[in-house]
Amino acid sequence: MLWLVVSLYGLWGVDAVDRNKFKTCSQASFCKRNRFLQDGRQGPGYSVLADSLNVDSAGRCVKFKLTNIKYPAQDLLPVVVSFLNDETVRVQVTEENPLHPRWEASTPSADVLVPSTILPMDKVDINAGDESVVATFGKSEAVIFFEPFSIKLRREGKPMLSVNDLGLMNFEVYRPKDVIASSCQNIVFSGPENGKYLKDCPTGGCLTFATLQEGLDSCKSISDCGGIVMRPENGDLPYEMRKGTQLQQSPTQEQSYVKQCQDECKFTAFSPSKDGKTLSECLEENCKGYTSLSGAQKMCASLKSCGGIVKEGDSYNLRRGTLLTDSAESVAYLRVCSEEEPKRKVVAVKIIGHTGIHSFRMGTYRLVDTLDSGRGIFKHDAESYYLYHSESDGAWALGPNPRDSNVWMYLKSDSASPNEANGEWSYYDGDSGSWIKDTAMRAEVEEEEIEGMQGDIPNSEPSLAKYPPTEDGMWEESFGGHQDSKPRGPAAVALDVTYDGAEYVYGLAEHASPMALKNTLGSSGAYTDPYRLYNLDVFEYELDEPMALYGAIPLITAHSARGSASAFWLNSAETYIDVKDGDTGRVSHWISESGTIDLFLMVGSGPKDVIREYAKLTGFQALPQEFSLGYHQCRWNYKDEADVKAVDAGFDEHDIPYDTLWLDIEHTDGKKYFTWDSSLFPDPITMQNNLKAKGRKMVTIIDPHIKRDSGYHVHRDAEAQKLYVRDASGNKPYEGWCWPGSVSYLDFFNPDTLEYWADKFSFDQYKGSTDILYTWNDMNEPSVFNGPEVTMKKDALHWGDVEHRDVHNLYGMQVAKGTWHGQTKRLSKRPFVLTRSFFAGSQRFGAMWTGDNKADWGHLRDSVPMLLSMGISGFPFAGADVGGFFGDPDTELLLRWYQVGAFYPFFRGHGHIDTKRREPWLFGEPWTSMYRDAIRTRYRLLPYVYTLFYEANTEGVPVMRPLFMEFPDDESVLTKDDEFMLGDKILVKPVTEKGATTASVYFPDGVWYDWQTFRKFEGGRTVTVKAPLEKIPIYFRGGAITVTKERARRNSVLMKKDPYTLYITVDDKNSASGSLYLDDGESLDSSYITMEFKFGADDDGYKIAGSISSKKGDIQFANKIERVVIVGLSGNLPTGAVLIEKGSLDSTLVEVDNFGDIVTLRKPGASIDSEWVIKLT
Repeated sequence: MLWLVVSLYGLWGVDAVDRNKFKTCSQASFCKRNRFLQDGRQGPGYSVLADSLNVDSAGRCVKFKLTNIKYPAQDLLPVVVSFLNDETVRVQVTEENPLHPRWEASTPSADVLVPSTILPMDKVDINAGDESVVATFGKSEAVIFFEPFSIKLRREGKPMLSVNDLGLMNFEVYRPKDVIASSCQNIVFSGPENGKYLKDCPTGGCLTFATLQEGLDSCKSISDCGGIVMRPENGDLPYEMRKGTQLQQSPTQEQSYVKQCQDECKFTAFSPSKDGKTLSECLEENCKGYTSLSGAQKMCASLKSCGGIVKEGDSYNLRRGTLLTDSAESVAYLRVCSEEEPKRKVVAVKIIGHTGIHSFRMGTYRLVDTLDSGRGIFKHDAESYYLYHSESDGAWALGPNPRDSNVWMYLKSDSASPNEANGEWSYYDGDSGSWIKDTAMRAEVEEEEIEGMQGDIPNSEPSLAKYPPTEDGMWEESFGGHQDSKPRGPAAVALDVTYDGAEYVYGLAEHASPMALKNTLGSSGAYTDPYRLYNLDVFEYELDEPMALYGAIPLITAHSARGSASAFWLNSAETYIDVKDGDTGRVSHWISESGTIDLFLMVGSGPKDVIREYAKLTGFQALPQEFSLGYHQCRWNYKDEADVKAVDAGFDEHDIPYDTLWLDIEHTDGKKYFTWDSSLFPDPITMQNNLKAKGRKMVTIIDPHIKRDSGYHVHRDAEAQKLYVRDASGNKPYEGWCWPGSVSYLDFFNPDTLEYWADKFSFDQYKGSTDILYTWNDMNEPSVFNGPEVTMKKDALHWGDVEHRDVHNLYGMQVAKGTWHGQTKRLSKRPFVLTRSFFAGSQRFGAMWTGDNKADWGHLRDSVPMLLSMGISGFPFAGADVGGFFGDPDTELLLRWYQVGAFYPFFRGHGHIDTKRREPWLFGEPWTSMYRDAIRTRYRLLPYVYTLFYEANTEGVPVMRPLFMEFPDDESVLTKDDEFMLGDKILVKPVTEKGATTASVYFPDGVWYDWQTFRKFEGGRTVTVKAPLEKIPIYFRGGAITVTKERARRNSVLMKKDPYTLYITVDDKNSASGSLYLDDGESLDSSYITMEFKFGADDDGYKIAGSISSKKGDIQFANKIERVVIVGLSGNLPTGAVLIEKGSLDSTLVEVDNFGDIVTLRKPGASIDSEWVIKLT
């Protein structure tokens, strides 16, 4: 069957992504429920319980409890607001006494947070008043408002972040499945204490039973209108059949809940005091006729003990005979209706006149709900079509769901009623992809009398129920033929965060979308679905889409004239995020399926400040080995040892540098990881040693799915030691299909699994491995070919009985963490791990790439904003497959991709097994030379790139940066994602259009110099420049000293002893500065030196100074500076120079050449690791 799996995978890639395999918000019930809270609707509302307020003795956090305003009977929500170093505020909301433990992604075993760098503020002044608490710390102030609950974070007096400002917070507490009342006519209760005999019970064999199951098995009529209940008196046969009821299982199994039949007995109340009586007998004369629900609740004292309020006509009336309080005995909440079903006048809208492609949507729509604005939501008589008004869009809309922004037809109007609206209806024509006006279509509104209630009307008044009404998808949900059992019920959490003063927001990696996040609520030019974070195996993903991809970092950053602000939503469950324009700034609405609310708020003067704060929370980018910053050559698959040898020799023959050769899944024995195919790779150690002799490395793929083969030692161990993820029963391993065929998945949340996995990398267990072999973790979302959305079922169980739904987005990171741990146990060198799936914190465990992209110009173009978003999201070591994974790039596309790929933080060429071979010498001249030049560019810049990774490791700043990060005051670059900065010194403008020979480059403030010609450009303007095939526009920044190595070598290891070149490109003040990080390039805890270089005016000319800014350990480097190039000097150029090294009494003459305005110092001989001065005269 393996051929079938491979064949299917290949077919999936042919026609791009199959969108039917992947959900939208409208297909995820938790998202629908919470996204409905838009367009003026709010959540249930929460307020701070005043007597719960507690300020800790150190003054560094505030604790209190929230009560649900609409459902006050719900358990309280404990909240902790902490004030952390760097003016970070943490807001934690959880559930008091939950029915099930709620997973918290901050738990130490998840390893997302780094406790050693999460420290409290030294000083916080907290003042509590009657309506709010004000905390002042550093330059910031946080105000916690009590009713309704919200938080406002200000910096230097300016609002930066607002939490729950729109009232969209919602925290679905765990609830018993049976204690639910969704309408007032369906639910009744029976138990041993208050259950009475119903009349007309069936006789004979369907009367009494010894066990509940016996009754269920014997009484066939229960599926129609019957049920089994426990008899009120004790006896040998405690269960009996009761007509008119339908069984609902009790959580305690001790008594049954019964659901009233809607045909024969639907208006009979089953209650302690008035069983089977006409409910009009129970009316309390003093408790009826109120015009509002809240009025009735306030005045009817007996309500809580023996009554309930129902709506009758325009009045709210109290009805006795129902029990509405919860108890330890699991007594149900009940709602009851009158004996005779009243007729109601309801509003109906007839949509008529359209005869086009949407004609089947014509018909009668009846009022089923209203918005807070009072405007109605109307539902089609026969189908799930809805008519409703969107205030934000100013239109009446006809669509599949009012909780979804997807619209088929609309009428622009602010009128309260659709028949009073003036204008023309428009409908969407899928064939033309356009909106078409329909002058014949119209709406007619009328009132009609129908039987029954209209349904509950949403409002903000307190509810008698403890929980919101049951909705479809709360307790089970289907998608794509897969069933999610949801045994623990609804548990979603949601919250809105406003970025005050911000016009643009960024982050939410990973999406194939622009760097600046778009609106997601259907306004012009925006998405209609939220951004989704749910790690998935998506083949040939579409561009400019908010759909989920392989990784998830729930972080959004904003920047404006006020400064920068970030919000980190620490939740590892499936999450949707709406983004829209608000009254005071950009708004994000976070919706997660389960877990808790754990929100970090960060503010600063600029984007580097908040990125550093985030890195302190989740960890800084791991400092990579230097070899991993060179070029990587990969393909699915290099077929055998001879192929490996030939590819390696091809690079040498054509003088093209590379560092690492990769092997995909076909190198294994039948897709069993940690093995080799002995017929294709009979001597893997010799193969690796041949690469090692040239200074090169190898990477093999190791995935987390394990072939279910009794002859495979990893599978045997996992079964015996119970290391697999379990299915929903908890009794057996979860099984799925992936590359090997039938597989199970290791549970990396189990500490025993992590240790087992780490040990597999030891030389004695990973047979055929050597000290130059590193690891690629693919398919770790996890990918399950026959699973829902090509991934694991959410009701699968991890260690500690944690549902997969709670930790899905964390799974890939745990795999990479285990691999990282295994490599550190094996060697004292820094690991190298590439992961496809990731979460916040994954940057501590290696690199990522953007997955299965395509060989087309769009994917080349969009690789830039995707990687910029990765850097903004705190994961700098990122790349995209050069050339595209699927498809065959032509020579021009491949060249342009190499030219920009040389500036990716992670630089790898890769291709699918069905693509043509594309090693960079196969296309002949002039292409081979141009590919060689592009790859050599990367090696020239290795000292600079390695220094940038040191900055990422210590400061958190990205290697590949958006322009606004370096030029935060330039409003024109806030959305610019078609060019970028490599660090702070090099501007790169990719060429991403076929046939282009020019490019439009925006130069930010300052001066800039062409990478090759040193032509000078003034900043603050856009210039069209030449971009012939052999180059893309690259520029040195004025005021920069950039350190390079210019000698061409086969790989980075052979460059170790090479001398350095300094490029000094001066600013308008004839000054410049730069830095260089030096260590051995591989050790885990390496000694190091950081050098600072400065250039500027001296008494009688200029000077270049090299100084040691920091040093650890006793380490020395023999490398010298062989050349200094000074560009852009104004005035008289120096003609002479002397080198003076610290501690030396002698000076050394330095050869100086002038050519135009370029000054070159040849072989100055200064040591790269010592302090010195070169004086120029």
